[in-house]
Amino acid sequence: MQDKYIKALSIKRIYAERIIDGSKKIELRKRSIGIELGDLILLYETTPDSIIKGGFIADKTISLPVAQMWSKYNHILGVDKDFYDIYFENCEFAYGTFVYQSLIFPSISLAQLHELCPRFTPPQATINWRKNWYIQSEWSEALNHARNQLMQEGRLGEQLSLFTL
Repeated sequence: MQDKYIKALSIKRIYAERIIDGSKKIELRKRSIGIELGDLILLYETTPDSIIKGGFIADKTISLPVAQMWSKYNHILGVDKDFYDIYFENCEFAYGTFVYQSLIFPSISLAQLHELCPRFTPPQATINWRKNWYIQSEWSEALNHARNQLMQEGRLGEQLSLFTL
């Protein structure tokens, strides 16, 4: 099922824009949030925007000591040193998901999400997309294309159904 590979991620507009324009190639978090290679990550831009208008296909997620993450990847993190230091204050490790491919989608507002996705609640960090929620055709196309590409590169195996005879 496609929906098991779709997640919504809460993010500030500036960082969503940096992912989309390619200047932010790693999405940072203080803890692992269950993003896996080949997942479609919908960027839910927080208040006041409250909108999904882009996303990315996840590459690998890494965990490094905070200072090491900065020294190794600061040029593609899409944040400045002051923000980074404040964000990771009192954290031992930084978690980063590489952006395999960034995507722009037709905008969908919080009001539309409430209409199309029963009991949708904006994510605190990330949420898995539910089976009965609306999926834009552009999301499906991007997800299928990227997963096929990752399989061709030998980085992602085909997912077998447990119910296949």
